[in-house]
Amino acid sequence: MQDKPMSVATPVLVIAGLTGSGKTLAIQQLEQLGYTGLEGIPPAQVLPLVEAMQTHHAALAISLNLHAQEYRDQVPILAGWAQSQGIPFLFLEARSPVLLNRLSAHRRPHPHGEAAGLLEAIEQERLALAPVRERCTHWLDTSDLNAQQLRQQLQALVQGIPQPLNLRLVSFGFKYGIPPDANLLFDVRFLPNPFFQPHLRRLTGQDPLLQEFLFADPITQSTYQHILSLIKAFWPHYRAERRPHLTLAIGCTGGQHRSVALVERLAQDLQPWTVPAGNNLLPDLNVQVQHRHLLDSQRELEARFGPAPGEVSVAQQQVRIPLASVPAPSHG
Repeated sequence: MQDKPMSVATPVLVIAGLTGSGKTLAIQQLEQLGYTGLEGIPPAQVLPLVEAMQTHHAALAISLNLHAQEYRDQVPILAGWAQSQGIPFLFLEARSPVLLNRLSAHRRPHPHGEAAGLLEAIEQERLALAPVRERCTHWLDTSDLNAQQLRQQLQALVQGIPQPLNLRLVSFGFKYGIPPDANLLFDVRFLPNPFFQPHLRRLTGQDPLLQEFLFADPITQSTYQHILSLIKAFWPHYRAERRPHLTLAIGCTGGQHRSVALVERLAQDLQPWTVPAGNNLLPDLNVQVQHRHLLDSQRELEARFGPAPGEVSVAQQQVRIPLASVPAPSHG
Protein backbone atom coordinates (compact mmCIF):
# COMPACT_ATOMS: atom_id res chain seq x y z
CA MET A 1 0.00 0.00 0.00
CA GLN A 2 1.36 3.38 -0.97
CA ASP A 3 1.88 5.86 1.84
CA LYS A 4 -0.13 9.04 1.88
CA PRO A 5 1.88 12.17 1.07
CA MET A 6 3.79 13.21 4.15
CA SER A 7 4.01 16.59 5.76
CA VAL A 8 7.46 17.37 4.42
CA ALA A 9 9.87 20.09 5.36
CA THR A 10 10.85 20.53 1.70
CA PRO A 11 8.65 20.31 -1.41
CA VAL A 12 11.72 19.76 -3.64
CA LEU A 13 14.68 17.44 -3.24
CA VAL A 14 17.61 17.34 -5.69
CA ILE A 15 19.72 14.18 -5.88
CA ALA A 16 23.17 13.61 -7.39
CA GLY A 17 25.47 10.67 -6.94
CA LEU A 18 27.70 7.94 -8.27
CA THR A 19 26.48 5.38 -10.77
CA GLY A 20 25.22 2.41 -8.76
CA SER A 21 24.80 4.36 -5.52
CA GLY A 22 21.01 3.98 -5.57
CA LYS A 23 19.58 7.09 -7.23
CA THR A 24 16.79 5.16 -8.95
CA LEU A 25 15.95 3.29 -5.75
CA ALA A 26 15.92 6.59 -3.86
CA ILE A 27 13.44 8.07 -6.34
CA GLN A 28 11.24 4.98 -5.98
CA GLN A 29 11.26 5.26 -2.20
CA LEU A 30 10.46 8.98 -2.36
CA GLU A 31 7.54 8.25 -4.65
CA GLN A 32 6.18 6.00 -1.93
CA LEU A 33 6.35 9.03 0.36
CA GLY A 34 4.22 11.13 -1.99
CA TYR A 35 6.89 12.70 -4.20
CA THR A 36 6.75 12.88 -7.97
CA GLY A 37 10.05 11.52 -9.21
CA LEU A 38 12.03 12.81 -12.18
CA GLU A 39 15.22 11.01 -13.25
CA GLY A 40 18.18 11.95 -15.40
CA ILE A 41 17.50 15.69 -15.56
CA PRO A 42 20.34 18.03 -16.68
CA PRO A 43 20.99 20.62 -13.93
CA ALA A 44 20.03 23.57 -16.16
CA GLN A 45 16.56 22.06 -16.65
CA VAL A 46 15.72 21.68 -12.96
CA LEU A 47 14.48 25.20 -12.27
CA PRO A 48 12.20 25.38 -15.37
CA LEU A 49 10.77 21.95 -14.47
CA VAL A 50 10.10 22.96 -10.88
CA GLU A 51 8.36 26.16 -11.97
CA ALA A 52 6.24 24.27 -14.52
CA MET A 53 5.28 21.35 -12.29
CA GLN A 54 5.03 22.74 -8.76
CA THR A 55 1.44 23.96 -9.19
CA HIS A 56 0.31 20.42 -10.05
CA HIS A 57 2.58 18.34 -7.79
CA ALA A 58 2.89 18.73 -4.04
CA ALA A 59 6.49 17.50 -3.90
CA LEU A 60 9.20 16.81 -6.48
CA ALA A 61 12.26 14.56 -6.24
CA ILE A 62 14.76 15.17 -9.04
CA SER A 63 17.85 13.11 -9.81
CA LEU A 64 20.48 14.69 -12.02
CA ASN A 65 22.21 13.55 -15.17
CA LEU A 66 25.88 14.42 -14.61
CA HIS A 67 27.50 12.12 -17.16
CA ALA A 68 28.77 14.93 -19.39
CA GLN A 69 31.18 17.66 -18.31
CA GLU A 70 28.73 20.17 -19.78
CA TYR A 71 26.13 19.05 -17.25
CA ARG A 72 28.59 19.09 -14.35
CA ASP A 73 29.48 22.67 -15.26
CA GLN A 74 25.83 23.62 -14.70
CA VAL A 75 25.84 22.46 -11.06
CA PRO A 76 27.16 25.68 -9.39
CA ILE A 77 24.16 27.70 -10.59
CA LEU A 78 21.75 24.95 -9.52
CA ALA A 79 23.44 24.61 -6.13
CA GLY A 80 23.23 28.35 -5.55
CA TRP A 81 19.53 28.37 -6.38
CA ALA A 82 18.87 25.36 -4.14
CA GLN A 83 20.72 26.99 -1.25
CA SER A 84 18.78 30.24 -1.65
CA GLN A 85 15.50 28.31 -1.55
CA GLY A 86 16.47 26.03 1.32
CA ILE A 87 16.22 22.97 -0.94
CA PRO A 88 18.27 19.93 0.14
CA PHE A 89 20.90 18.85 -2.38
CA LEU A 90 21.67 15.20 -1.62
CA PHE A 91 24.70 13.26 -2.83
CA LEU A 92 24.52 9.44 -2.83
CA GLU A 93 27.71 7.42 -2.73
CA ALA A 94 29.02 3.98 -1.82
CA ARG A 95 32.34 2.23 -1.35
CA SER A 96 34.05 1.21 -4.59
CA PRO A 97 33.89 -2.58 -4.00
CA VAL A 98 30.15 -2.26 -3.34
CA LEU A 99 29.63 -0.27 -6.52
CA LEU A 100 31.68 -2.84 -8.42
CA ASN A 101 29.48 -5.68 -7.16
CA ARG A 102 26.26 -3.83 -7.92
CA LEU A 103 27.25 -2.81 -11.43
CA SER A 104 28.67 -6.25 -12.23
CA ALA A 105 25.52 -7.99 -10.99
CA HIS A 106 23.25 -5.83 -13.13
CA ARG A 107 25.69 -5.71 -16.07
CA ARG A 108 25.12 -1.99 -16.37
CA PRO A 109 27.42 -0.01 -18.64
CA HIS A 110 29.31 2.68 -16.81
CA PRO A 111 29.14 6.22 -18.20
CA HIS A 112 32.90 6.57 -17.89
CA GLY A 113 33.44 3.45 -19.97
CA GLU A 114 35.13 0.19 -19.11
CA ALA A 115 38.10 0.26 -21.46
CA ALA A 116 40.49 0.25 -18.52
CA GLY A 117 38.20 -1.81 -16.28
CA LEU A 118 35.05 -1.14 -14.31
CA LEU A 119 36.84 -0.33 -11.07
CA GLU A 120 38.91 2.37 -12.76
CA ALA A 121 35.73 3.79 -14.34
CA ILE A 122 34.20 4.00 -10.85
CA GLU A 123 37.21 5.87 -9.53
CA GLN A 124 37.22 8.22 -12.53
CA GLU A 125 33.59 9.10 -11.91
CA ARG A 126 34.25 9.61 -8.20
CA LEU A 127 36.98 12.08 -9.10
CA ALA A 128 34.83 13.82 -11.74
CA LEU A 129 31.93 14.25 -9.30
CA ALA A 130 34.07 15.45 -6.38
CA PRO A 131 33.32 19.16 -7.12
CA VAL A 132 29.59 18.34 -7.27
CA ARG A 133 29.79 16.52 -3.95
CA GLU A 134 31.38 19.56 -2.35
CA ARG A 135 28.37 21.70 -3.31
CA CYS A 136 25.81 19.32 -1.82
CA THR A 137 24.15 19.94 1.54
CA HIS A 138 23.64 16.30 2.52
CA TRP A 139 25.59 13.10 1.87
CA LEU A 140 24.46 9.51 2.22
CA ASP A 141 26.60 6.38 1.93
CA THR A 142 24.31 3.58 0.75
CA SER A 143 26.91 0.79 0.97
CA ASP A 144 25.20 -1.00 3.84
CA LEU A 145 21.61 0.21 3.45
CA ASN A 146 18.73 -1.96 2.35
CA ALA A 147 15.67 -0.42 0.69
CA GLN A 148 13.82 0.07 3.96
CA GLN A 149 16.77 1.79 5.63
CA LEU A 150 17.27 4.03 2.61
CA ARG A 151 13.62 5.01 2.78
CA GLN A 152 13.96 5.79 6.49
CA GLN A 153 16.93 8.01 5.83
CA LEU A 154 15.15 9.87 3.03
CA GLN A 155 12.00 10.27 5.09
CA ALA A 156 14.01 11.73 7.92
CA LEU A 157 15.72 14.14 5.55
CA VAL A 158 12.56 15.50 3.91
CA GLN A 159 10.76 15.81 7.24
CA GLY A 160 13.67 17.55 8.94
CA ILE A 161 14.14 14.66 11.39
CA PRO A 162 17.65 13.70 12.52
CA GLN A 163 18.76 10.74 10.45
CA PRO A 164 19.94 7.50 12.01
CA LEU A 165 23.67 6.96 12.10
CA ASN A 166 24.74 3.95 10.05
CA LEU A 167 27.13 2.20 12.41
CA ARG A 168 29.11 -0.54 10.70
CA LEU A 169 30.86 -2.97 13.04
CA VAL A 170 33.70 -4.82 11.31
CA SER A 171 35.89 -7.63 12.59
CA PHE A 172 39.11 -8.33 10.72
CA GLY A 173 42.46 -10.09 10.90
CA PHE A 174 45.64 -8.02 10.88
CA LYS A 175 47.39 -10.78 8.93
CA TYR A 176 45.00 -10.10 6.02
CA GLY A 177 45.10 -6.30 6.15
CA ILE A 178 43.41 -3.36 7.86
CA PRO A 179 40.01 -2.17 6.51
CA PRO A 180 40.81 1.03 4.60
CA ASP A 181 37.50 2.73 5.43
CA ALA A 182 37.60 2.38 9.24
CA ASN A 183 36.91 5.56 11.22
CA LEU A 184 37.73 3.96 14.57
CA LEU A 185 40.09 0.98 14.84
CA PHE A 186 40.91 -1.19 17.84
CA ASP A 187 43.67 -3.78 18.12
CA VAL A 188 42.69 -6.60 20.52
CA ARG A 189 45.57 -8.98 19.85
CA PHE A 190 46.59 -8.64 23.50
CA LEU A 191 43.47 -10.52 24.67
CA PRO A 192 43.64 -14.28 25.46
CA ASN A 193 43.93 -16.13 22.15
CA PRO A 194 41.53 -19.08 21.73
CA PHE A 195 43.77 -20.40 18.96
CA PHE A 196 46.00 -21.91 21.65
CA GLN A 197 43.07 -23.78 23.19
CA PRO A 198 42.65 -26.93 21.06
CA HIS A 199 38.95 -27.32 21.95
CA LEU A 200 38.26 -23.70 20.87
CA ARG A 201 40.58 -23.34 17.89
CA ARG A 202 38.03 -24.29 15.23
CA LEU A 203 35.21 -22.27 16.77
CA THR A 204 34.50 -18.67 15.91
CA GLY A 205 33.61 -15.60 17.94
CA GLN A 206 29.97 -16.36 17.15
CA ASP A 207 30.06 -19.52 19.28
CA PRO A 208 28.79 -19.21 22.89
CA LEU A 209 31.53 -21.50 24.23
CA LEU A 210 34.27 -19.30 22.81
CA GLN A 211 32.55 -16.12 24.00
CA GLU A 212 32.26 -17.61 27.48
CA PHE A 213 35.99 -18.37 27.53
CA LEU A 214 36.94 -14.94 26.26
CA PHE A 215 34.67 -12.83 28.46
CA ALA A 216 35.64 -14.76 31.57
CA ASP A 217 38.91 -12.85 31.40
CA PRO A 218 38.91 -9.49 33.29
CA ILE A 219 41.06 -7.83 30.62
CA THR A 220 38.54 -8.76 27.94
CA GLN A 221 35.70 -7.41 30.06
CA SER A 222 37.51 -4.14 30.73
CA THR A 223 38.57 -3.72 27.08
CA TYR A 224 35.06 -4.38 25.84
CA GLN A 225 33.51 -1.88 28.26
CA HIS A 226 35.98 0.81 27.14
CA ILE A 227 35.10 0.24 23.48
CA LEU A 228 31.37 0.23 24.21
CA SER A 229 31.68 3.44 26.26
CA LEU A 230 33.58 5.16 23.44
CA ILE A 231 30.90 4.21 20.91
CA LYS A 232 28.15 5.54 23.17
CA ALA A 233 30.11 8.76 23.69
CA PHE A 234 31.05 9.30 20.04
CA TRP A 235 28.09 8.30 17.89
CA PRO A 236 25.67 11.09 18.97
CA HIS A 237 28.28 13.64 17.85
CA TYR A 238 28.74 11.94 14.47
CA ARG A 239 24.97 12.03 14.05
CA ALA A 240 24.70 15.67 15.11
CA GLU A 241 27.32 16.62 12.50
CA ARG A 242 25.26 14.84 9.81
CA ARG A 243 27.95 12.25 9.35
CA PRO A 244 25.74 9.47 7.98
CA HIS A 245 28.21 6.64 8.31
CA LEU A 246 30.62 5.44 10.99
CA THR A 247 32.77 2.33 10.61
CA LEU A 248 34.29 0.80 13.73
CA ALA A 249 36.79 -2.00 13.13
CA ILE A 250 38.16 -4.46 15.69
CA GLY A 251 41.14 -6.59 14.71
CA CYS A 252 42.80 -9.67 16.09
CA THR A 253 45.40 -11.87 14.41
CA GLY A 254 43.20 -13.85 12.03
CA GLY A 255 39.76 -12.29 12.36
CA GLN A 256 38.06 -15.48 13.57
CA HIS A 257 37.98 -15.46 17.36
CA ARG A 258 38.53 -12.34 19.48
CA SER A 259 37.50 -9.60 17.07
CA VAL A 260 34.39 -11.52 15.98
CA ALA A 261 33.31 -12.10 19.59
CA LEU A 262 33.62 -8.43 20.49
CA VAL A 263 31.75 -7.27 17.38
CA GLU A 264 28.94 -9.75 18.08
CA ARG A 265 28.62 -8.53 21.67
CA LEU A 266 28.65 -4.87 20.59
CA ALA A 267 25.85 -5.46 18.09
CA GLN A 268 23.76 -7.12 20.79
CA ASP A 269 24.37 -4.42 23.39
CA LEU A 270 23.57 -1.62 20.91
CA GLN A 271 20.20 -3.13 19.98
CA PRO A 272 18.20 -0.71 22.22
CA TRP A 273 19.27 2.16 19.94
CA THR A 274 18.33 0.32 16.73
CA VAL A 275 14.57 0.48 17.29
CA PRO A 276 12.43 3.66 17.40
CA ALA A 277 11.92 4.98 20.93
CA GLY A 278 8.40 6.05 21.85
CA ASN A 279 6.72 7.81 18.94
CA ASN A 280 9.98 8.59 17.13
CA LEU A 281 9.91 7.81 13.43
CA LEU A 282 13.43 6.44 13.25
CA PRO A 283 15.92 4.60 15.44
CA ASP A 284 19.09 6.34 16.50
CA LEU A 285 21.31 3.71 14.89
CA ASN A 286 21.29 1.38 11.92
CA VAL A 287 23.77 -1.34 12.91
CA GLN A 288 25.43 -3.52 10.30
CA VAL A 289 27.84 -6.36 11.07
CA GLN A 290 30.64 -7.54 8.80
CA HIS A 291 33.11 -10.30 9.65
CA ARG A 292 35.64 -9.38 7.02
CA HIS A 293 38.14 -12.24 7.34
CA LEU A 294 36.20 -14.94 9.18
CA LEU A 295 35.98 -17.28 6.20
CA ASP A 296 39.61 -16.63 5.22
CA SER A 297 40.78 -17.64 8.69
CA GLN A 298 38.63 -20.77 8.78
CA ARG A 299 39.97 -21.87 5.41
CA GLU A 300 43.54 -21.33 6.54
CA LEU A 301 42.94 -23.37 9.71
CA GLU A 302 41.43 -26.17 7.67
CA ALA A 303 44.34 -26.16 5.24
CA ARG A 304 46.74 -26.39 8.18
CA PHE A 305 44.96 -28.89 10.41
CA GLY A 306 42.42 -30.54 8.09
CA PRO A 307 38.64 -30.66 8.55
CA ALA A 308 37.37 -31.36 12.05
CA PRO A 309 36.25 -34.98 12.53
CA GLY A 310 32.62 -35.48 11.56
CA GLU A 311 32.25 -32.02 9.98
CA VAL A 312 32.01 -30.91 6.37
CA SER A 313 34.77 -28.69 5.10
CA VAL A 314 34.53 -24.93 5.17
CA ALA A 315 34.35 -24.91 1.38
CA GLN A 316 31.20 -27.07 1.52
CA GLN A 317 29.30 -25.37 4.29
CA GLN A 318 27.40 -22.12 4.04
CA VAL A 319 28.78 -19.15 5.92
CA ARG A 320 26.54 -18.30 8.83
CA ILE A 321 24.80 -14.96 8.73
CA PRO A 322 25.76 -13.16 11.95
CA LEU A 323 23.06 -11.73 14.14
CA ALA A 324 19.89 -12.55 12.24
CA SER A 325 18.11 -9.81 14.20
CA VAL A 326 20.24 -7.18 12.43
CA PRO A 327 18.84 -6.49 8.92
CA ALA A 328 21.14 -7.60 6.17
CA PRO A 329 21.96 -4.97 3.55
CA SER A 330 20.32 -5.21 0.15
CA HIS A 331 21.98 -3.79 -2.94
CA GLY A 332 19.12 -4.19 -5.34
